[in-house]
Order: sequence, then structure tokens, then C-alpha cells
Amino acid sequence: MAISKKIVLIGLAFTMLQLAGCSSSERSSESSPASTKQIEKENTVQPEPSLTANPDNQTMVERSLVSTGNTYRMKKAIEKARSGQETTIAYLGGSITQGFNGGEENYAKLSFQSFADQYGTGDNVKYVNAGMAGTPSMLGLIRAERDVLQHEPDIVFVEFAVNDANDELNMTAYESLLRRILDSKKQPAVVLIFTVTDTGYSAQKEMESIGRHYDLPMISVKDAIMPEIEAGAMTWLDYSDDTVHPDVKGHALITEFVRHYYQVLESEEKDNKPVIPDTTVYGKVFENMVMLDATNTKAVTTGSFAEEATIQQFPSGWTHRADGGNDSFVLELTASSLFIVTKESNDASTGTIVILVDGEPKLSIDGYNTSGWNNPATKLVFQEEKAGKHRIEIRMGLGSETKEFSILAFGVAK
Repeated sequence: MAISKKIVLIGLAFTMLQLAGCSSSERSSESSPASTKQIEKENTVQPEPSLTANPDNQTMVERSLVSTGNTYRMKKAIEKARSGQETTIAYLGGSITQGFNGGEENYAKLSFQSFADQYGTGDNVKYVNAGMAGTPSMLGLIRAERDVLQHEPDIVFVEFAVNDANDELNMTAYESLLRRILDSKKQPAVVLIFTVTDTGYSAQKEMESIGRHYDLPMISVKDAIMPEIEAGAMTWLDYSDDTVHPDVKGHALITEFVRHYYQVLESEEKDNKPVIPDTTVYGKVFENMVMLDATNTKAVTTGSFAEEATIQQFPSGWTHRADGGNDSFVLELTASSLFIVTKESNDASTGTIVILVDGEPKLSIDGYNTSGWNNPATKLVFQEEKAGKHRIEIRMGLGSETKEFSILAFGVAK
């Protein structure tokens, strides 16, 4: 029976796969496509409280599916996989996507394998995990070409709901990222995943308004598990053993949500090819973002910063050493927006930099963070309406002349 184009019917019959060791525990756009298929959550029966979580809670799984969106791109990818052609699934997000707390049993690897088993013909389905701990969608956009798009994926899952702040800058970056992926060479299917913290934080509300605007498939961990927790049918510990990251049980649960999306999709017709709207919810000013590092850009002078291997995720940057002096790093470029990616460290020998744009001080960045683990951090240097030529000067801050600091990369939009 075909599911209505307006609603995913509650009560779809299916057999849940047993989860090993898992207890069951507004901004909207007026131009959103009318064809968006969204579950009527207000009609969902709320779970009865129980002492333990129910791993076969069909209502919870159904509630995870916010929308199947326009089905054209995903149906096309499935047809491609079934025909034996090479089909690539990429996962872009933070530490949850990377697999922290789940190891090889993370939702990305498990849901990839599930797709490959169901739709692939041998080893024709390929896997790309572009999760990176502690990073927002802006850094996802900066590295999108390098880490995702060069692999020409047919499907891309995007997960940044607990990494992004729900403000204008972050949501503009998120929307720019989605547009960049949607309009890339293979025009892949894009699926949004909304995770949640133990306090209930998620940027889902804002991200969902963007997803509706582009009629994208959306899966919500928040919508699925928080009502269960509030009703006492499960606890946070049935999903995670810290405040953010799903453990093996939690990753298995997210995998079930993805499987459910595919099951619902099977009963829907293939839509017409979607058209990316010219209008936006937050904006697209960063859509053409490119990453610059020591491999593809030449500074006017590196000053006291030397080109060298920095961190694994961004290995080609520039580092100031304690005995390096304090000559400025100078870069000339044409841009409307500039972001800088730097290394954060809990080593007290890490100092502060000062950034000048066209001779005017713009920003200072402290590379020392007691919570740092040599992780990348992203900051906006400037944003303007039109692209212009700028001289960027970076030097160590007062008192940091004999300290260390690493510039990992720049993100430039024109």
C-alpha cells in the first residue's frame, strides 16, 4: 500500500530487529515545498511507563522519522546499488558520526552495512566516514570537498545537531553546507540526522526548518527517545553513558531509525526530480567555501610560522615554535568571508595570536583551552556583503612571543 505523499502513516507493519543489549529503555520558511511528508506526531500514542526500556518499541522507532522528503534521489541511489554499480554512502558530522563511544559498532558503519546487505550486490557499496570530533557544520563545510565530495557520494548523512549553536551564523553555515552537497557533481541524496544531549539540547528545530525548505529526509533521535525518557519507559543510560555520545546500545538504536526510514521509503513512490530552491531559510553566503592550507596556498610571508605537519585531521598547516621570534604571517586573498581553523591544546606552552585585516586588529584567538585535546577550532574572522581583496596579518599576541601556536587551515568564501 503506497503511503500518502503528505503523511507517513503511523502503524506501518514491520518486524523490528532485536537490538543486542539495548534496553528500551521556527523558524520555518513560507516557501517550503508543499510536498514535504511529515509525520503527524500529535497523533502518536505516548508510551506507557515501565521499569525497563522496550527494545521492540515500534512507536519510538516510528516517531524517529520526521520526514521521508523528496524520494527521487534516494530511490535513484538504491536502484544504482541494486543494479551492481558502485554506490558510495558518506557520513559527515561530529564525534557521534566518527563513532566515539561506539567503536566499529557505530551507527554510520552499521547503517552502511545494512544498506549494503539489503541493496548491494557483493562489494559495490562503498563507505566514507567523515565524522570529526568536536566540530560544527562550518568546519564540515570547510572540509566538505576534501573529506566528502571528492569521493562523489550517492548518499550523504549529515549530523551536526549537538555540535552547532542554534544561531544565525551556525544555521547559515549549515544551510550553505546542505546546498553545497545537494548541488555537487553526483547530486546525492542528503539525509539529516538530529541527535540530542542529556539536557535535551539539539539544534533540530532550526535545522528541521531548513530540511523542510529543501524537502529532505530527516531522522530525529530526540523525537524518538526523549518522550520515552520523560515517560519513564527508558533512561538516558539506555542510550548513552555520558552526556552526549550514544554508546553501543545507542548506536544500535540510531541504526534502527535509519533502517526504518528505508523501510518506509520502500512503500513510497519515486518523486519527480527535485529542484534546489533559490530562496533560503537562513542564507547561502558560505556555499562556495574552499579550504586553504599549505598544500594549495602560498603566503606572502610565513614570518615566524613554519610550514609543517600539524594534526592528523589537518596535517598541512603552519606552526609558531617557542624560539621562532615574532615576525608576522601574511596572506593576501579575495574573499567576502574568512574563517580560520586553529589547534586547541591543554598545554600551557600554547599562546595567543592576533589577526589584523588590512592593518586593523580584528580578532585574537587563544590556543590554550583546558578542555583542548589538539582538536581543530573554527572562528569567523570577517564577513562582508561583497568579495574584496584583503591583507591578512597574523602574529603572536603580547606575552605569547615565546609560545607555540598552530594555524591549521582557512575557509574562504567569495
